[in-house]
Amino acid sequence: MGLYPSYAVVVAIAVLTTYLLTFPVRRLAYRLGAVDHPGEHRVHAKPTPVIGGAAMFLAFGLTMLVASQLPEFAQVFKGSSEPLGVVAAAFVIYCVGLIDDVRDISAPAKVAGQVLAAMVLVFLGVTMYYFKLPFVPSLITLSPAMLPLITAAWVVGMANAVNLIDGLDGLAAGIVGIASAALCIYGLRLERLGDLGPDNLGPLVAAITFGVCVGFLPHNFHPARVFMGDGGALFLGLVMAAA
Repeated sequence: MGLYPSYAVVVAIAVLTTYLLTFPVRRLAYRLGAVDHPGEHRVHAKPTPVIGGAAMFLAFGLTMLVASQLPEFAQVFKGSSEPLGVVAAAFVIYCVGLIDDVRDISAPAKVAGQVLAAMVLVFLGVTMYYFKLPFVPSLITLSPAMLPLITAAWVVGMANAVNLIDGLDGLAAGIVGIASAALCIYGLRLERLGDLGPDNLGPLVAAITFGVCVGFLPHNFHPARVFMGDGGALFLGLVMAAA
């Protein structure tokens, strides 16, 4: 199996697992009372589950596990702590959002949880070591002392950006799906040009994120039968930041 067919397989698994897992998550939400009730400032007409992000996170983790067994991604996983870092950080930030979905937490506590997730990324090696500005020929390299701060700012900014657009049915999942697909294609193009190593995790994370969004959208189109909640939105923001 070639590299591109392997990405297609990974995307298909992410789509299918997200779609199927959302059904039991919806049923569990009703049993737990994790639903958003209609109101003056709500667009939905009946109680709707708000923990759909659980299906997204579980599907992401399962797809990463499957990808780790494919020989085409051996360079990505072999001897690297980064895949574990992304999944662990995604779990932390999803739990933060889930707590906020079930019982409201203060904004400072929410940001603190997001910073904690960013520090998990840093600890396991998922950081932004350098970046490039438009029209500037040379790369800007970050000092080791700056890595935690820059990573935390990037994760918090991206997570809250996705959370803010999660206001209409299908909007956040649709936008992140398009963005992650573009990021995956861009990453694979950089690999072909030799500007990105074949051991880089970014394109794979972006591909799985795209699949997760596509699998969730049939449940989230208007009228939505489930919401991703803050947990799902923060999760999507983190994996986009990591990619």
